[in-house]
Amino acid sequence: MIKLKQSKGFAADWRRLSEETPAPVQQLVGEIVRQQAAALADLFYRDMLADEEAGTFLDNDLVNERLHASMQRWLCELFSDGPQEPEAIYKHQCHIGEVHARIQVPLALVMRGARILKHAIHGHLVESSLGRGELVKATNFVAETIELALDAMTDYFVIDMEKQTRTDEAYRMFALGQNMLAERERQRAAILEWAQQILLKLLADGGTAELPGIKHSEFGMWLQHKAAIIFESAPELEQIRLRIEEVEKSLFPKLLESRRNPGDASTLMKEIEAGIAEIKFLLGGLFDRFIEVESGRDALTRLLNRRFLPAVLTREMALARRSSVPFALLLLDLDHFKKINDTYGHAAGDMVLQQAADLVVSSVRAGDFVFRYGGEEMLIVLVEVDREQALYVAETIRQRLDAEPLRVGEGQTVGVTASIGIATYNGHPDYETILKDADGALYEAKEAGRNRCVVSGR
Repeated sequence: MIKLKQSKGFAADWRRLSEETPAPVQQLVGEIVRQQAAALADLFYRDMLADEEAGTFLDNDLVNERLHASMQRWLCELFSDGPQEPEAIYKHQCHIGEVHARIQVPLALVMRGARILKHAIHGHLVESSLGRGELVKATNFVAETIELALDAMTDYFVIDMEKQTRTDEAYRMFALGQNMLAERERQRAAILEWAQQILLKLLADGGTAELPGIKHSEFGMWLQHKAAIIFESAPELEQIRLRIEEVEKSLFPKLLESRRNPGDASTLMKEIEAGIAEIKFLLGGLFDRFIEVESGRDALTRLLNRRFLPAVLTREMALARRSSVPFALLLLDLDHFKKINDTYGHAAGDMVLQQAADLVVSSVRAGDFVFRYGGEEMLIVLVEVDREQALYVAETIRQRLDAEPLRVGEGQTVGVTASIGIATYNGHPDYETILKDADGALYEAKEAGRNRCVVSGR
């Protein structure tokens, strides 16, 4: 449905541009582009190949054998003065966008290349026999034609990148759903095995042979191929890589050279041991952080983890804009929770959180979302509700908590109340706005004496 709608919009804009541009102007532009197609492709790829970032997926052989001719065909197709089917042109631009996404060509480079092409074609138009009025129409025709093509490419570049992102996220969730405690111990053992190989190599060869690097070790292959996906963008990952590089490129050569002086070798071995110990420590922190996430759920309450909140809110905002059906947030805080921890202990506090979470989940619908937002805070995303309905659900939760004593140990219970801030989506494109509204309403509920629900005034 989205593709059909975008295709129709592209076709309408393409036909409008064709109707607004006199046929002789279009024919002259097409003639210039056909004559200069090879030179334009040369200019485009010369700039690309000079860029360090583009060099990661382009080389001279690829450009000469395939891409140069493809660029010429693309230009001639866009500015053909023969019969054109906008739907077919749109489909081709979408395909190009999908390819760009698949090989991960940065959009900024594509945009820069388009600017170079437009500037070059405009230069040829200025040197043509066109009068001032026709020149304006011609330059506008070139600019809009290329921009229409880029719009179609960009639409499908973004769609395809989103698909890849969802696939990567699904894999991460699958991996995190495995036994991460066992995996952590397995990788710690792999690091120790690597360290042991270093010592054995030193003893067996007297330090004359090259020491085993980590790249092709069990741990090294896991780090490169799996950890890079599972723990994407975690700071510990880069710190582990830097520490390994320091051990291999700095300490290993010094260690081999120091075999003639046992005292130096002993000092360097201690540095290597300290480096390996730090790698193990960073690895532990890496796993600990992600074990807490455990496939997107809080390990204690089994509620959704807040790191997925932006994705949920962004989607709900898009649905609300399309369907005009609002949604609401309830930000719930258990009153005086610290007193429960201080009086009964943290284990009892954990029991209370678990029971409160179960009560909240049982008070909402299957389509709603419940997140553990903070220590004793929960965030409920109520879908397809207005302000009155959201207040009704919040009051139901508050009254149930107030009425049901929660266990804190054998034969012991405690009364728990909650303050709840309520905010409904008002159309603002930034989800932080509705979060701030709910937080402000929660603050008002606490200031007014707790154990109450307050609706944001915005």
